[in-house]
Amino acid sequence: MEDRILEGTIKGISVPDLLTFINMIKKTGTLTVRQGEYAKQVYWERGEMIFAASSDPEEALGNFLIRHGKITQEQNMKSGLLVEPGKRQGKILVQMGILTPKELWWAVKNQVLEIIYSLFALRDGWFSFEETTTVHEEKIKLSTSTTNIIMEGIRRLDEWPRIKEMIPHDRLVPDLAPVETRDRNVNFLDGEKEILNLVNGKRAVREIIHLSALDEFETLRILMGFILARYIVIPESPLAPTGDEVEDAVMLEQVIASYNRIFSQIADYLVAHLPRESVHALLDGALQAAENPVLEGVHFDKKGLLGAKVLTANVADLHVEQRLGALDGGLNNLLSFILFESSKHLLPEEKSTIYRMVGERTADLG
Repeated sequence: MEDRILEGTIKGISVPDLLTFINMIKKTGTLTVRQGEYAKQVYWERGEMIFAASSDPEEALGNFLIRHGKITQEQNMKSGLLVEPGKRQGKILVQMGILTPKELWWAVKNQVLEIIYSLFALRDGWFSFEETTTVHEEKIKLSTSTTNIIMEGIRRLDEWPRIKEMIPHDRLVPDLAPVETRDRNVNFLDGEKEILNLVNGKRAVREIIHLSALDEFETLRILMGFILARYIVIPESPLAPTGDEVEDAVMLEQVIASYNRIFSQIADYLVAHLPRESVHALLDGALQAAENPVLEGVHFDKKGLLGAKVLTANVADLHVEQRLGALDGGLNNLLSFILFESSKHLLPEEKSTIYRMVGERTADLG
């Protein structure tokens, strides 16, 4: 039995105060926070946070594992298509031999913490707390005290703006600073030394995050510390050459065409199960949810295809070495959103065909 004992708006009470209050009253239940179309839920046991979940696809376990370099996009898609009631993606990844049980435990714990920490940045939204007599059943539960989580959330909230100012995006490539410019009075911890060893003038920030044993925030915080100590420098990415021609236009068009074949096939399958208007709404919703600069101003046509000219123009101002990766990353992200939504409506054999097309696309480009 559930009893709603608390509700209101984030504008009326800050997230740290809300979490502290629930911790103080020692209740068991579920806190739901809604902003826009997404909802996040935090599960409590006698005033301690034990688990969290989010309806935002970007905060799903698969995308978390991709961001941290634990699985590939193809492995995420394949395992995601096998998800069904009572069978979660994490368990599937372990059964497939992609993750070990220990790696799954690490991933779930840190994914849950990231969901909770994301609440601290909210400035509006609606919340409710429903008290229950039974504890939420999860095999993997947080063992960190709520007080420590709240303190860490506040610290991250204070430091994020400064990190983003010094490292505005993860495509930048840090390099070691000249020895004579470094602050020699700095003593680094083992974890910091490991991050420093990943800086070689070739890896982008996103690659360093993937290779790091720490979470994204801690890795970025350490990189910021290296910048302040003048141990590393992050030069701005060079501008693309000027001119009307895009040097790698043929390859870019091939990438777009390979994704368009998959998008079009998904649209064809969906039309057999949903009204055409609903199919277009699903595709357009995925575009909005992806929120990627590569997809700015892009729309699906009636056949489920994206315009190649707009996509190419969106990456034309990047350096020639960055265009292909940016385009592929943006379209891959969009494909994840579309697969997440469309898999609810597709038949098993249709899902298999789509996954085969994804695998063939990767092989063809290789």
